[in-house]
Amino acid sequence: MKKKYIVLLHIVFWVLLIINTSYNKFTLNLFSSYLSVPHDASLYIKYLLIETGYTLILACCFYCSYLFIAPQFFVFKNYIKAVLYIVCTIVFIIVLRYVLEYGFFLPVLGFDNYRGHEWPLTDFARNVILYYFPGYFIYGLIFFFVENWYKNSRRHQELQKEKLTTELAFLRSQVNPHFLFNAINDIYALTYQRSEQAPEALLKLSVMLRYMLRDGNEDFMPLNREAEYLENVIALQRISAKGVAYVNFIQEGYIGDQQIASLIFIAFVENAFKHGVLNDPDNPVEIYLHADNTGIIFYVSNKKNNSLKDTTGGIGLNNVRRRLQLTYADKHELVVKDQGGFYMVKLVLKLSQ
Repeated sequence: MKKKYIVLLHIVFWVLLIINTSYNKFTLNLFSSYLSVPHDASLYIKYLLIETGYTLILACCFYCSYLFIAPQFFVFKNYIKAVLYIVCTIVFIIVLRYVLEYGFFLPVLGFDNYRGHEWPLTDFARNVILYYFPGYFIYGLIFFFVENWYKNSRRHQELQKEKLTTELAFLRSQVNPHFLFNAINDIYALTYQRSEQAPEALLKLSVMLRYMLRDGNEDFMPLNREAEYLENVIALQRISAKGVAYVNFIQEGYIGDQQIASLIFIAFVENAFKHGVLNDPDNPVEIYLHADNTGIIFYVSNKKNNSLKDTTGGIGLNNVRRRLQLTYADKHELVVKDQGGFYMVKLVLKLSQ
């Protein structure tokens, strides 16, 4: 909240306190100095001015405690300075009350709080220390403690959010260069062979780069954009494999504007292409996407290519698992199976309603 709004809230609180207290005392006619005075609007103004003066004393107790004393206790641990501020606050309040009582209330408003008996400063000091100071002094300490705890909590949350954003950006950056490297190699091979498919492949790559470098940097993207991106990846793979890449991409349900973590599926698809058998029509790479407004199911299955050994390594499931943990926490389920010569990944995401 902006500082000016906080100040406004403080002002509103004290004004409401003054109005409420003065009105209650005016209604009950509690000031003996005004028992014979007509109960009218001019009398209420006097009540209002008197309560404003007494509330000013309370406010001084509160803000001296909140702004000066509490920080020395809780933040700087300077107890000597804190005690010095307490003494100065008490002295200031004693003088302020004395001036209000005998410099304004009695001569200007005709309000004699002591019924003709002038109090010495020692009595003022005892009354202030025992009555005025303790309550609002403690309120100031409590208010500072709660506010400081809230600010530290907010700061911690912001730091955690910033750390999360930075980590997610790093994880996404691990995805992009890896796929880019493979795609450029494929297009280079097509160009070297003077394939007629090279221009189309280059166009597909251009579309994907635009998405990866511009849109893919967003935390979330519409599901239909992610599906379109996967379609381009598959099309580029088929081109680079000279049409002998058998890939089935099935989309069911509502593939629309559901928000999903950007580039979250590409790791599974890329690993299937990289480590799977693509030229077997009886065992094609199966990619399945089903979605509605409540959740998404993404499934990839491929026959393992045991003869292909890639020493450069891949993106790895650890990267994807970490992104899912950071982005979806307990709203996802990831199942990985490696058995019978086949590799299968199933990801279930629960979307917020």
